[in-house]
Amino acid sequence: MTPTAVYTLAAVLLGGPAVMLAPFLIAHRSAESHADRAAAAIRQAAARQEVTR
Repeated sequence: MTPTAVYTLAAVLLGGPAVMLAPFLIAHRSAESHADRAAAAIRQAAARQEVTR
C-alpha cells in the first residue's frame, strides 16, 4: 500500500464518522445556547416582576 493510500484510508476512516456526527453536535450546541438565552430572559422577566410588586 502506498503512503498516499494509507493517508487517504486514514482520512476516510477518521473523517467519515466525524462528518456524520457533526450535525448532531452542532444541533446540541445550538439547543444548549438557546436554552441558556431563554433561561436568562425568564430570570430577567421574573426579576422585573418582583421589582414592580
